Amino acid sequence: MKYICNKCGKVLQAEDITIHYTTGDNGLEIVAICKLCLDEYLKKTKINTNKKDEDAERMKRK
Repeated sequence: MKYICNKCGKVLQAEDITIHYTTGDNGLEIVAICKLCLDEYLKKTKINTNKKDEDAERMKRK
């Protein structure tokens, strides 16, 4: 089976793709990412997660 990377648009085999399931504003989102784009995606996801955690902690303090 072949997948298209959501970041760079390359068509790759299933063993070269990481599938990430997230819940976004539009419900469940399925993201296919190649090994080359994976590090950048993980950094972005970590930053977004940390920001959400900080926002949630601020709301608890109020």
